[in-house]
Amino acid sequence: MSDITPYVLKMRPLLIEKIWGGRKLASLFGKDLPDVGSFGESWEVADLPEGQSRVDSGLLAGRTLQEVVALWGRDLVGTAAPDAGRFPLLVKVLDAAADLSVQVHPGHADLADLPGANSKDECWMILDAEPGASIVHGLSEEVAPEAFAEAARQGTLKPMLHHAPVRPGQVVRVSPGTVHAIGAGVALLEVQEPSDTTYRVYDYNRPGLDGKLRALHLDEAMKVSRLRPSEEVAVAPVALGEGVALRVDAPGYRLETLRLAGEQRVRWEVDRSTAQVIYCVSGRALLDDGAGGTLALVAGETAVVPAALRQVRARTSDAELAVAGLGGALLIRELNVVEVGEEVAPA
Repeated sequence: MSDITPYVLKMRPLLIEKIWGGRKLASLFGKDLPDVGSFGESWEVADLPEGQSRVDSGLLAGRTLQEVVALWGRDLVGTAAPDAGRFPLLVKVLDAAADLSVQVHPGHADLADLPGANSKDECWMILDAEPGASIVHGLSEEVAPEAFAEAARQGTLKPMLHHAPVRPGQVVRVSPGTVHAIGAGVALLEVQEPSDTTYRVYDYNRPGLDGKLRALHLDEAMKVSRLRPSEEVAVAPVALGEGVALRVDAPGYRLETLRLAGEQRVRWEVDRSTAQVIYCVSGRALLDDGAGGTLALVAGETAVVPAALRQVRARTSDAELAVAGLGGALLIRELNVVEVGEEVAPA
């Protein structure tokens, strides 16, 4: 195993049952769910103690992401990753058949007062939204901490929350301290720092899968929450070139999208500083795996490009790709797109 050189990894997600989950992970995103159960989360790329995604292609098929990180180190995660022994991103697909709990996450500045916590900055790319579906993002007006905490305890929090309608294609950043919730009827791609630290503020007094009320974390939440309206909800895309848009550039992660109509041959350079995660939003992409073969991504599937490969090459068909990596550096760089049939034969 130690002599296996880096190649593009198609990922096999970890599927997680949730009290608020549904069946869209199968019907919309092609996940192989058990016949029964409400599944809310597909951990596409995860290297956490709480759960691991696995490789689904090539010589390392079946291995956990942590095992691959241990094998390849910075050749996988990149030179800018905070920890050479851990994959620096967590990427999920979520299906909310019911409202998620009202919650908040800590940031790096909060960790000194929260033993065992990890910073959790995240963004959501809306993939599907039923008519009237919305999210909670911030408050409807600034609220005193005592009033917010009492409303949470009494179950009268809803009028204080800002409910924002959403539609497919929008991207929302949920920075640490933002009081938030995903509403029923929303499915989304979530890109974030590699953390599962979540403080529930309110959970509708509903039981979890074990029949018991899920724990709330109001004391911790009050230490980190910004109790005021959000300055923005949906983040406007920034055009970076034909078909390429920057969606979010946060300190811990960056998200870009690439739209390619028709049949195209495409390549771009990968900076050595970061691995890239490619999620196929729609269409199809046939990726050069960097090891003499190819792997196919269809809508709902995910691949990891090791930083050491330095280039992505693919043949795409009416594809939209979401590309994630560490923050601060252009991900889709020196993009070259050639329509299939227009290639120039060598002289």
